[in-house]
Amino acid sequence: MQKKKAYVFIKVAAGRLDPIMRTLSSMPQVLSAEGVSGHVDVVAVIAGPDLETLQTTILSTVRGIEGIESTETWIVMVPQPDTWTREELDMFVDGLDVSERAVLEVLLERRRGMMVQELIDAIAGKVGDDNFDVHGLTVALTNMGRKADIEYRRESIIEFDQDMGYFLNESYLDVLEESLGRGS
Repeated sequence: MQKKKAYVFIKVAAGRLDPIMRTLSSMPQVLSAEGVSGHVDVVAVIAGPDLETLQTTILSTVRGIEGIESTETWIVMVPQPDTWTREELDMFVDGLDVSERAVLEVLLERRRGMMVQELIDAIAGKVGDDNFDVHGLTVALTNMGRKADIEYRRESIIEFDQDMGYFLNESYLDVLEESLGRGS
């Protein structure tokens, strides 16, 4: 898990922008690298598990790329929160389709981890669709994950463990219960 993040503003030698952006983009620590206008040529977002690793990546790896003339680094001190507010969860739940909502309802009712087939069977019973299968579950879980990440930029409320299966993040059980009950 990447806990530290920095914005690195990079000045590039003439004619080196494309190869430098390709090099940066291929690095696993680089979340994004984009050419910009202004007093720098590239803004890279770089992440690492801790401050020391992040600094090492920037100092030894990024600054060592041929054609980089200078860098200016801004380390994120207070990241955007990834936890949900009550209002965000209400809006999230309101935007769910029938099968996505059923996933939450089943996991909330059971309040324990559920393996794939057990979850599929419970959702199929809840939505009255004998054809609900692993594809339907995958689509529902993927759509919910994307909505959480892209629309709200928040952590997933559904977690998966190899031994326990799918389960709801305990931090949100009571709020989800209220949000789901509100829409019924």
